[in-house]
Amino acid sequence: MLSVRNNRLNPNPITKLFVVGLLGLTVVNSIHPYFEWVAVFVISIMYYINGFKKDAAKNIAVFTILFFVPNLEFLYHLPFIVKIAFSLLFVLRMFYIPFAAGKFLIKTSDVGSIISSMDSLKIPSAVSIPIAVMFRFFPSFVEEKNNIKLAMKIRGIETKNPIKYLEYVAVPLLIISSNIADDISKAAETKCIANPIKKTRYIPVRLHLIDFIYAITMTAIVSGGFICLH
Repeated sequence: MLSVRNNRLNPNPITKLFVVGLLGLTVVNSIHPYFEWVAVFVISIMYYINGFKKDAAKNIAVFTILFFVPNLEFLYHLPFIVKIAFSLLFVLRMFYIPFAAGKFLIKTSDVGSIISSMDSLKIPSAVSIPIAVMFRFFPSFVEEKNNIKLAMKIRGIETKNPIKYLEYVAVPLLIISSNIADDISKAAETKCIANPIKKTRYIPVRLHLIDFIYAITMTAIVSGGFICLH
């Protein structure tokens, strides 16, 4: 993560949060399909230049599959069961672009840079601290989930049965989640997170040219997509 943080081609976390919020508008107000493709390609390029080549290819491949999901007018004439299955895929397609931007934010940002960025914008601790805790919690949660599945695989335990899945995966994850939350809270208290004085941040966060390119490009894509569709 240190190499990603020091990469001048990695935008500021605030810029990435802005892009996620901007692309979130496409969920409630669709943009032209051509502009959707451009947005996906831009996100893939950002993955690629930051060293996540597999994620860049996966991003394009997944959207290609979701792009050909039938629209609601076509689904109306299909059988009920088929309609439900394709409706779920249609919802995934609606949320995929902001999800891809959010995934890029999570994979290329650490907690220190996020807090430093929000401090520079004078964002209240009531907002910055929950966001920082969220970014600490979910990576640990995913890591523990992968560890549980690996341990089950070593012992030859299958999880195809949903009852067994609840027993071997879901229940341990609930307990581990509680432990992770406690550990994060203790770490925050140890670092005097409740102290109201101004804190000195070890991680400096600055704006680079890539921040302006990324934000302006995505703003132009969303605006152009709205205009061309309407």
